[in-house]
Amino acid sequence: MQGKKVVQTEVDAATYTRLKHLADRRAEPLKTVVRDAVRAYVDREEGKLEDDPIFQFIGRLKLKERDWSTRKDWRP
Repeated sequence: MQGKKVVQTEVDAATYTRLKHLADRRAEPLKTVVRDAVRAYVDREEGKLEDDPIFQFIGRLKLKERDWSTRKDWRP
């Protein structure tokens, strides 16, 4: 389970029943449905990582020399 974290929480009985119904309907484990719901919530609240403006900036600088990623002497 490298790179993953465990999140444990409590939900009310009605929410559990709804989650269980979705899991049964999708023929997937309950934890998969909850994981998908959490991911969708975070994407909706924060926006998808790929849409972050910082990724539009990467690669836009023009350098006199070669690309810094190929230089072996980039560190002081």
